[in-house]
Amino acid sequence: MLQLLMRSSVHALVLLLTLMVGTATSQDPAEGETSGEIQENVLDQLQVKMIAGIGDKAALEKIKNRRVISVVLIPGAGIEAKHFSFISAAGEMVESLFIEGYGDFRQGIHGDLAWSHDPINGPAILSGAMEDQLRRGSRIFTPLYFMKDYASATAAGEEMIGEVDCNIFIFNTKTDTEEKYWISKDASRVIQVSLTADSPMGKIPMRMQLTDYKQVEQIWYAHTMDIQQGTQKMQMTIQEVQHDVEPKEDELTIPAEVQELVDRKKSAKEEGEKKEEEAKEPAPEKKESDR
Repeated sequence: MLQLLMRSSVHALVLLLTLMVGTATSQDPAEGETSGEIQENVLDQLQVKMIAGIGDKAALEKIKNRRVISVVLIPGAGIEAKHFSFISAAGEMVESLFIEGYGDFRQGIHGDLAWSHDPINGPAILSGAMEDQLRRGSRIFTPLYFMKDYASATAAGEEMIGEVDCNIFIFNTKTDTEEKYWISKDASRVIQVSLTADSPMGKIPMRMQLTDYKQVEQIWYAHTMDIQQGTQKMQMTIQEVQHDVEPKEDELTIPAEVQELVDRKKSAKEEGEKKEEEAKEPAPEKKESDR
């Protein structure tokens, strides 16, 4: 059971830091039911409000990269894990969840390649829903990319989350998924999210509450997130946020095991294409002497 939890947690955690600075990724369909009425698309309005909710737009656009160091507690499994992420404005991303006694669970994006590598599954090249989810999570400040990643956003009511009065919105992504989150009326910041995360174990229902918003170099980050992942509970707490850092070698480099997998797949593809071409070539005519 513990291995299953870790296996799914690392693929879900890529969403969390994105949420801490502005938005969610994919929503639990059961949470997003709305009436059949056509509603106004308020995506452009939300983009302006939510950018202002975390900082000055010009200042956000100047930041080249961000490194975040956090602690993740999984009380039911007796685990305290170390978590870090590195995201660049160019779209590169590396995320690590290190669990003592089990090893390092990593995933990332380098150019056209989305990948994962962990002690349970080994190296993998991500595609489909998992790749889409990872790429949306690789935005350094997600609201800056609303118009690129989302097709629409519609209002879905109001609700108090704790002592915070929130508006609820349903977002539709460009890859035909939905998400639901609660935005504070006073500051236009994410307070709660309900989503379904894609992982090697299938779809995982998650609900998260974001608290303890603090400024780091004039940018607002939620420093604590309480997560309900299936039947398990987790808490993620930011310890440090660093902007415009010198990237480390392992933040810019594809792991050797993943690169080997890429090379094998490329070699197999080229060999297959070669055989197809050979099969298309007409057989040589027999000489008279061979008949």
